[in-house]
Amino acid sequence: IYVYTGLIKYLDDEASLAGVMGHEIAHADNRHATNQMTKQYGTQTLLSILTGNDKNQMADLVTSLILLKYSREDETDADKFSVVFLNATDYDPQGAKYFFEKISASSQNIVPEFLSTHPSPDNRIQQITNKWIELGSKVGQKYDIRYQEFKNALPVQYQ
Repeated sequence: IYVYTGLIKYLDDEASLAGVMGHEIAHADNRHATNQMTKQYGTQTLLSILTGNDKNQMADLVTSLILLKYSREDETDADKFSVVFLNATDYDPQGAKYFFEKISASSQNIVPEFLSTHPSPDNRIQQITNKWIELGSKVGQKYDIRYQEFKNALPVQYQ
């Protein structure tokens, strides 16, 4: 898992960074990329059988829409696991939620969710909150002052 300085600069606290990292770890832990490739090949095989190997644009469109749904499910799954992972730490388990709140406040979603690989930020915020409530989680620490000190300690070109 790579953490780029752009992400470090964008975030406001350690809990948000831990939440994003927990999300990425969940993708690896739950083998989302491998599962996605398996679904892609299975869907393509099924459609080639149904269309008699006459691949056309409609079959490509159907495959793409089906895979987008699976991709959104994987993103939601990773968001929920981020809460689970952070729940056992001192960090606020809703760390990833704060990242999506920041994205939601700074962007306008013009692409309908069903055409996107990711759920809308607002839906992600709600799913993270729901998982947090389901687990009976604590509030936890954000460590915002310590995080600002960390960002300030980065070499000037990375601040």
